[in-house]
Amino acid sequence: MLKYFRTKGRINRVELFAMTVVVIIIESITYLIWGKDSDIFLIISILLFVIYLIQCAKRYHDLNKWGINGFVWWIIPVLNLIYFFQLYFLKGTNTKNKYGEPSDFNITRKKRLDYEYKSENLQKETKNIGEFTAKDFPIEDKNNKFYFYEYCKPNGEWIKKDEPICKIRIGESSGYLFKCATIIASKSGFLEWTVEKDCVLEEKKIFYKLHDEGIYEKENAVKNNEYKHYYFLDELNKSFAWLVSDGAFVNKGDEIYKYKDSKYNEFIHKAEKDGYIHIVDLEKIYLFKNELLYYIRNKDTQRVVEKYQNTPSIIVDDLTKSISIVWNRVSTKSRLGYGIVTKSDNGLVDLNFTFNYLQNVDKIVFHFNPKQISPKQNDKVSFLFESGEIIEFRLNSNPVLLKNQNDEKVLEYKSSITKSEIELFVNKDFKKWKIDLVNENREILGGEKGSIIDYESKDNLKIVIKKFGADYISTVISNISDYQPIENRELDVSTNLRDDVCYVYLMHDTTNGYYKIGISNKPYYREKTLQSEKPTIELIASKKFPVRKIAESIEKSLHSVYDDKRLRGEWFELDEKDVEHIIESLK
Repeated sequence: MLKYFRTKGRINRVELFAMTVVVIIIESITYLIWGKDSDIFLIISILLFVIYLIQCAKRYHDLNKWGINGFVWWIIPVLNLIYFFQLYFLKGTNTKNKYGEPSDFNITRKKRLDYEYKSENLQKETKNIGEFTAKDFPIEDKNNKFYFYEYCKPNGEWIKKDEPICKIRIGESSGYLFKCATIIASKSGFLEWTVEKDCVLEEKKIFYKLHDEGIYEKENAVKNNEYKHYYFLDELNKSFAWLVSDGAFVNKGDEIYKYKDSKYNEFIHKAEKDGYIHIVDLEKIYLFKNELLYYIRNKDTQRVVEKYQNTPSIIVDDLTKSISIVWNRVSTKSRLGYGIVTKSDNGLVDLNFTFNYLQNVDKIVFHFNPKQISPKQNDKVSFLFESGEIIEFRLNSNPVLLKNQNDEKVLEYKSSITKSEIELFVNKDFKKWKIDLVNENREILGGEKGSIIDYESKDNLKIVIKKFGADYISTVISNISDYQPIENRELDVSTNLRDDVCYVYLMHDTTNGYYKIGISNKPYYREKTLQSEKPTIELIASKKFPVRKIAESIEKSLHSVYDDKRLRGEWFELDEKDVEHIIESLK
């Protein structure tokens, strides 16, 4: 126990975790017995904290780093998260470093390599088949049971002569401590896995095979259409960075990634063959032994299918039997995504758009982040394609404030979209988008990169737009038996709201006494929408007008009359007389 009071030496990650648990338990017991205001509790807490920091320092020794990091890691905001990850998750150096030998704390010594065997010692017929027999083990082990523990390389990987093939557990384990032997290859070949972990190895059980090139169908060879690259070094790396974009075509010898070892020596890995690269984890920071980092394939099709998944939600109205199609996941495999998200050229604004089938019409749906931008009626969103063709969507009404799948507030606007416009997204390369804020007399350009890391590059952004458009069309055709896409947006009554009946309304917030003067095609529905956010809002009066244009002019006049009492937007602080006048006007 005295070693935990000394600053010299090393402890491993599981030892630190165990010490952390012990410290928490002791401090909890002290708190329950003496209370937080007790001097005894204070003294013990300080003593435990000092002991804990000493262990952190020795944990950094295990990583071959200065121990001072262990005393200051918890002080620095944000960076302390990186320190925490290093302390509790990074593996220390396997051999002696400048701070001493690795800790022998037995919980982390998951395997004790007592001896190694040449594979030929365990083979009776051929050198490429691992046939188990207990006769080749020492006398003291022959009466034990033998269990397969793990392979040293992935299935299909090339094993060189004198490299370890796998490990065998001898006898039962005592907690995390057990005895094992490493099987060493006596020849080279492609490794075939034949058993599972903890499988009992009986006489003549085949527990691996080594194949010559061209024999094993799962061999990971450079000549194959698909080649997998694994990281095989068993050492701590300091930093890691990709040097190519996911999906890029690389030539043999091109630089793929770089990293630094524990001594800060930089290494650059180069491509083993020509082809399209499929990066497994674009956000990778640290490397781990036997970790699959990327594929190189002759074609990019499989990466696109695997990474850019579009998952629809088919909604059937029980009353009308009408079908709506929205999306749970767009162009992503691992996260929820309502639409395709792209960045403005200055990186300050995101444009999120998707295709939905609503009310028997194809719709393009825009989501705007209200913290970034607040488009208004008559503003425009345009898409430019490499062919020079342009699609423009004018906002016929103000976007609606709602919450998306991630419970974030967004401004949503829906517009009908024609068959030919959807096909343009599918068949032509997307180039740029533009948001024309007519009311603010400014423009925002974007579309050079995606906001999601999986399609951050322009090439991948083009791919996801084309694929999503194609998936949308196929989904609609598969689920809508009488599908009839519109040919002209101007003739679509669901989009052309300016000719609809429209109301001017007055609403009251009973909590603060403020009033809202606005317009809506459905004021009672609008009331319920506002009540979902604030139940104290109620509709006081409304008046119907034959077309939206007249309603807009009346709304504008009322806003002008009470402009001196405007709080923000459509909200006003009105007195009783003002309310009477407005109600009278809306009779």
